[in-house]
Amino acid sequence: QIPVAIVNNQNEKMNVDAVELDNSKLGRVMAKHLLELGHRKVAYIAPPLTARQKQRSKRVEGFLKEYEKAGLRDQVIIKAAKEEIDLDVAHIDSEYKIGYELTKELLNETTDVTAIVGLNDMIAFGVMDALHEAKIKVPADVSVMGCDNTLFARMHNMNLTTIEHFVTFKGRDACDIIMKKIASHMETAPISTYHVEYEPQLIVRGTTTYAKNSRKKKN
Repeated sequence: QIPVAIVNNQNEKMNVDAVELDNSKLGRVMAKHLLELGHRKVAYIAPPLTARQKQRSKRVEGFLKEYEKAGLRDQVIIKAAKEEIDLDVAHIDSEYKIGYELTKELLNETTDVTAIVGLNDMIAFGVMDALHEAKIKVPADVSVMGCDNTLFARMHNMNLTTIEHFVTFKGRDACDIIMKKIASHMETAPISTYHVEYEPQLIVRGTTTYAKNSRKKKN
């Protein structure tokens, strides 16, 4: 009897009001962009991929499916933070640190990736700082991509290629649905189940370009 709207967690169609995002599709959009630029050996850096945070895993799964279609599944390195990180109270720089520390770890393990994806923009900023510290140029040496299209991603010095999935609009729609449900309880209007789905949109900026090998072919 209490109006509820679920946001951003599309797993299966449930009989509940929802403002949805297909996180698997979002991951595929990211992968297609990098594949079109010729990036074959890539890394994906994420927070803990736990059952409680299915939207994270869905993004990674979508990304992997696209690389699998291209016959390159074994060329994707997944680096996810340890589960205990989710047990701590998140600080504003928590995800930045994940991107920074896991990128440093990645660079100690391999030097042949041509692109690194952060599950979100804050992770991508950490990735970029770790690359800068290692004197690796973005995007000339390694392309970097994030997700969320945060304010910082749009700043000139960041200029981050990312995915827009309309966070503000989804919050507004969820509020509208709840207000409609509250009003319908006061009237004799029919009860409806609302499903609103947003399409992820690629925002290409200055941190992705053709992989080095592909750049030679293009020229």
